Amino acid sequence: MSRTSETSGPTQQEEGPSVDQVMNDLLGDLAASIGVLVTDLGLRTGLWRSMRGAGWLKIPDLATGSGVAAPLVREWVRSQSAAGYLSYDAATDSYALPEPVAIALLDAPGGAMVAACTEMFQSMLASYDDLVASFTAGTGFGWHQRDRHHWHGTDRLTRAQLAPELIAAAIAEIPGVAAALAAGGRILDVGCGFGFPTAAMAQAFPAATAVGIDYHRTSIDEARATAERAGVADRTSFAVASAADPPGSDYALVTYFDSLHDFGDPIAALRAARSALAPGGAVLVCDNDAAEQLVDNLNPIGRMYYGVSTLICTPNAISQHSADSPEPLGTYAGAGKIIEVARAAGFSRARRLDLPGALNLFLDLRP
Repeated sequence: MSRTSETSGPTQQEEGPSVDQVMNDLLGDLAASIGVLVTDLGLRTGLWRSMRGAGWLKIPDLATGSGVAAPLVREWVRSQSAAGYLSYDAATDSYALPEPVAIALLDAPGGAMVAACTEMFQSMLASYDDLVASFTAGTGFGWHQRDRHHWHGTDRLTRAQLAPELIAAAIAEIPGVAAALAAGGRILDVGCGFGFPTAAMAQAFPAATAVGIDYHRTSIDEARATAERAGVADRTSFAVASAADPPGSDYALVTYFDSLHDFGDPIAALRAARSALAPGGAVLVCDNDAAEQLVDNLNPIGRMYYGVSTLICTPNAISQHSADSPEPLGTYAGAGKIIEVARAAGFSRARRLDLPGALNLFLDLRP
């Protein structure tokens, strides 16, 4: 069947990749999945650090320096060389760690993100049969149905992506809010998880007080411990509460750090936040920075975030869904969709914050 001038889409018989190409892609996916664990293994055992700045190393030398058995080192360096992370010199049978790879893994957030996600994988595989059953039934799979590896791994991922300095810089970009917090204003952190952003904000603004809420009791208990370790327990409080029914009012700032897309009804959550703001207050949304058009997200990064949405965030949102709830946002909704939801909640102004080096999207919402 040929395409005619009236045809406005791909034909049913449009050629796709060959079977061999698909098999190669599937093998590549399997290699990448296993590769994440191999990379994390190097972090946990110190192999990456042993190689940094050491120049070209033979396997016995790396084994001695790292304390890892030589046969295991041999297979590890071969795997990482095949992945392109290590350089291999066939003439001397030696391996070297390029400095850009060392920076990405040991200085930049890359290594911390790999370690955090590996811990989350442990949880996802342990409960995978239950997830499949809920996925098939369309009932969702909530945060409370995960285990400690998942919750702790997520907290580690948050810490890797959101340095305290970045959180403070985002707030400084919101006109009037930093001054209000410096004068003793209040913060509400919605979906606070283990409380790292809540504590970071309290540290950045010593005169402010912060309230963190989450529907998950274990997370709230952990958040209190986080605040204690950070030395801000006297200016922070945490409560089990719904995003659509937060405690208190007159907040100078309401925040959502990677949480708005997890809620069953993000419009109700933002509507409640708007009602809880003090005059001149603002809502700060930190989320994943997707492109506006789907076609521009059909790449490896988009694939990762849509996968996270399929396995984690959207099942959680569906578990909180009611008959009146809008469709879940999804993990990779993008600024346009979030602003659309904010306008439905009654916000009239939305501004993207320009923060150099940020991996995330930051939005300043005003009534």
